[in-house]
Amino acid sequence: MRAVLQRIAQLGGVAAVGALSYLSAAAPAGGATTWQRAPIFGGDIRSLAIDPRDANVVLAGSSAGQIYRSRDGGETWANAGAELPLPGWVVAALTFDSNRPGRVWAGLWGLWGGGQVAYSDDLGASWAQPGRAFAEHQIYALATVPGSAGWLYAGTRAGVLRSNDAGVTWVRATAEYPDIVNVSSLMIDPMDPRSVIAGTWRRAYKSTDDGVTWRPIFRGMVEDTEVFSLNPVVWRPGEIWASTCGWVYRSSDGGESWARFQKGLDEKRTPAFRVLADGGLLAGTVAGAYVSRDHGESWSRKTPADVSVLAIAQSAARPQRLLLGTEGSGVWISDDGGESFRASSQGLTNVRVMALAKNGPEIIAGVNHAGPSSGVYSSFDRATSFSFTPETLPTLLDLTASSGRLYAATEQGLFVRDQGSWSSVAKIGPVRIEQVLTAGKRLVVRAPKGFFELHGKDFVAVPYKRGAPRSAALFDDALWVTDAAGLYRFDQGGAPSIAHAVATPVTSGRLAHLGGRVDALLLSGSDGAWVRSSLRDAWRQIAVGPTRVFETSDPAYPALLVSGDRVSLWNAGSGELEPFEVSIPPRDIASVLIDGAKIYLGTSGYGLLIGDRPAATAAAAP
Repeated sequence: MRAVLQRIAQLGGVAAVGALSYLSAAAPAGGATTWQRAPIFGGDIRSLAIDPRDANVVLAGSSAGQIYRSRDGGETWANAGAELPLPGWVVAALTFDSNRPGRVWAGLWGLWGGGQVAYSDDLGASWAQPGRAFAEHQIYALATVPGSAGWLYAGTRAGVLRSNDAGVTWVRATAEYPDIVNVSSLMIDPMDPRSVIAGTWRRAYKSTDDGVTWRPIFRGMVEDTEVFSLNPVVWRPGEIWASTCGWVYRSSDGGESWARFQKGLDEKRTPAFRVLADGGLLAGTVAGAYVSRDHGESWSRKTPADVSVLAIAQSAARPQRLLLGTEGSGVWISDDGGESFRASSQGLTNVRVMALAKNGPEIIAGVNHAGPSSGVYSSFDRATSFSFTPETLPTLLDLTASSGRLYAATEQGLFVRDQGSWSSVAKIGPVRIEQVLTAGKRLVVRAPKGFFELHGKDFVAVPYKRGAPRSAALFDDALWVTDAAGLYRFDQGGAPSIAHAVATPVTSGRLAHLGGRVDALLLSGSDGAWVRSSLRDAWRQIAVGPTRVFETSDPAYPALLVSGDRVSLWNAGSGELEPFEVSIPPRDIASVLIDGAKIYLGTSGYGLLIGDRPAATAAAAP
């Protein structure tokens, strides 16, 4: 998945370059909300580094700018310093300086552009930026040069950068080679520090004169092969292993020629690789970790297939312990040299919480894209603790509680939890269900081509002849639907296939039903947000610019709105928006729930945040 995100980054812009200044502006201060993270463990770990001086000290970098530190070899984790030291950046690379013990370097890239190099001299407690941020260079890989203090190479979208003053200034070492771009990996030859190899999204290149001149080295490689990692075998000079988007390759002549190995590797995309201290090989694929004990001739998977491996670390001082950084499911550990692995993510809290619901005293959080950590987590103590392992479901799109039952809209159908167990609704089938709507005794689910409504114990297809529905809401005794052409109302008592067109301020928006002190319908889209309290009322604009709306289930504040960098709660009593501060980039809010005095924010990469709900004003609704 790293390659997918890297290619998304090509879409450009420099939004991430200013991200380091964002958090200080939005962080709680004074009487603002103080946020805590719920104990749902896992995370998107993109990089790992073990302190060469102490094998028990490990740093992990996430896709959302967190830096975690373990002091027990990866068993447990905590923030290395600030809660979010590098906001807006993917921590693509962590490497300890080969010439300055204790210094660790971080290579960063923004999802929508930009890059930066930072360093820490206190094991991640604080970070400094030696030079400027790069608007045009996402940083994908870093390498220090043994014996050459201050020398750094950076693999970037624009090629290879080189610094000889510890990152204060940089030159583009590949400026004369327009084909050397999108550099995913770097390797300094342990026997010849002047020799460096760069792996790109298409092939590999080599320099033997400190990066001054370069030549392609991909004989034996399939054309257009992204080289994710380059790994020298220090006890066999000239032997290098490359992990790629098309299995793994070995070179026995310093990269001049390559042979591919794939027998037993059921998945070809291999973002991470490690030559183990005992001579074995560990290949981290997007469908599990594989070990070879016969020099790559055969491979066997040692983790579940839904563990997507992005980083691997091992210390020579503790060779039996191996660490895997994974997409979504945090860190996995082996204590037997790679024969078996177990999850070890306690303290890692940057999961993607994409759906929230409340069912009586229970708070339910839906986690997506986390491999074995994906699914539904439950808490009965107001999110002080959650179930340690999730109830497994397909990718969640919506969660709703109704009449004591919990309904989950997923990419593979509608699931219902009744009396503690989940089952799929056979009459709907394994189709994508995008939304579950409730109002009074009605329960309707939205699919890409229409609707199903619960009648008694069965779901019945609702006749529907409009365009593909984009959003829907139950409001004012009717089903309201938007599609690409407009907004329509289907009266409950009338012919179900007859649509009444409704005048709307935006051609195709998204609907939300804001039940509470004042029953209201809210429409949002690229031009703003509008609200109306009944069929007879006109639309009233309450937000300007692209706006997302999240229903909160709270009668006083039934909706949270995100408009750019502005977050607001809609006060049902006053009918106005009230500014609300959050501690993460607002674009990463994914779900919201208010329960009593607490507000819960599900996020895309920052876990589940818990804060205090503001006291609602007593002003009357307009």
